[in-house]
Amino acid sequence: MQPEAPLPQPETRPWLRDHWHRLLAHGAGLFTLAWLALDYAVQADSYTFNRTVMLRTGSAAIALLAASFACTPVSRLFGWQRPTQVRRALGLYGFLYALLHVWNYAVLENGLDPALIVRDLQERPAMSVGLVALLALVPLAATSTRGWQQRLGKRWRTLHRLVYVAVPFAVWHYLWLDRDIITIPVLYAVLIGALLALRLPVVRHVLRRILPGRR
Repeated sequence: MQPEAPLPQPETRPWLRDHWHRLLAHGAGLFTLAWLALDYAVQADSYTFNRTVMLRTGSAAIALLAASFACTPVSRLFGWQRPTQVRRALGLYGFLYALLHVWNYAVLENGLDPALIVRDLQERPAMSVGLVALLALVPLAATSTRGWQQRLGKRWRTLHRLVYVAVPFAVWHYLWLDRDIITIPVLYAVLIGALLALRLPVVRHVLRRILPGRR
């Protein structure tokens, strides 16, 4: 009597193949924090470190917010689902760095002196624009969970249209800062403008004709 042949086992895909995009998103989100921690360990000058925190948290915030903003158009354009699966993580990391950016400015650089902060808001338009972007990000981050999505229902989607205020205003803030080289802020402005255009119905209609099978 011949032994029974073993039943075929279902093929199991490696975990990394299914979750590499999540690891990449979290790695991108935590990279700047790790870099700042290393700088904190080796820099003795607190003023220099504060300026480093200011620049790097601002750069990380705008990069991660732009990446999160790009997830939906990229997913629709190329038919990929994975970008939408990391959209929330990228947005929350961007919000975290925006908070650290403002905290460094208000607490470490100005000691929570209201007179200095109000003076900057009045004299530097970029500060006011950045504050609007941060205020628009707060409800987005606070209601980013599935629980809030279920509680708010259709209102959740309406509320999260604040992203169309938060991200463009964040880029506007970047453009208005006093910098010698404005190439990077301009590139961000072009990128966000293109991503906004991809959300227009007429552009989506044209792309559906050019790329059949894409929703």
